[in-house]
Amino acid sequence: MKTIRTIVADDHTVLRVGLRAFLEEQEDPPIEVIGECASGEQAVDAVKQQAPNLLLLDLSMPGLGGLGATLEIRRLGLTAKILILTQHAEAQSVRRALEAGANGYIVKTARGEELLAAIRAVLAGGTYVDPSLAGALFAPADGETGPGSDAEALQRLTPRERQVLKLIAEGYSNKEVASALDIALKTAMAHRANLMDKIGIHNHSKLVQFALRVGLTEL
Repeated sequence: MKTIRTIVADDHTVLRVGLRAFLEEQEDPPIEVIGECASGEQAVDAVKQQAPNLLLLDLSMPGLGGLGATLEIRRLGLTAKILILTQHAEAQSVRRALEAGANGYIVKTARGEELLAAIRAVLAGGTYVDPSLAGALFAPADGETGPGSDAEALQRLTPRERQVLKLIAEGYSNKEVASALDIALKTAMAHRANLMDKIGIHNHSKLVQFALRVGLTEL
């Protein structure tokens, strides 16, 4: 099994040391911590220079912080999977992180087995949200459509658009969707635009939330 090259970004030295020791004990998947960072700026530089498979990133750090680091890493087109590991257990923080480009979100009170499950999920191309937050995150907010209108929106999609939505929710890029469905990239992009118009959602994290609510994919 391929070793997962990982960077740990947290401004608490004791936590970084403990997390590093835990991660490097693992065999499924095998993990090598190739760098440690104490700020968002350091995390961005480390991802640029070392091209890790995975970045474990705290939200509350000096300077740029975890959210800003995520936005900058995605702006630069860097493809490392980003798993937020934080003490913040609010649905709003999860939404902001996913919208910024994070692949997963887990709180620091999670057990080691849960952290490993999150790592496996994001490395496989999925989106992981701490189970303790999932109910609040994926329930419709005040003023949003409820389950009935979700079902109605789903009915407006063609079978192909449902396939595209499922893959998008599982973390596939437009190019990967095209490859998986054996269609042209422009066709995949057209399906994506059409389905977003039909269900009235034009935000990636909200597409993921919709797909979860209607049962097209699972956490």
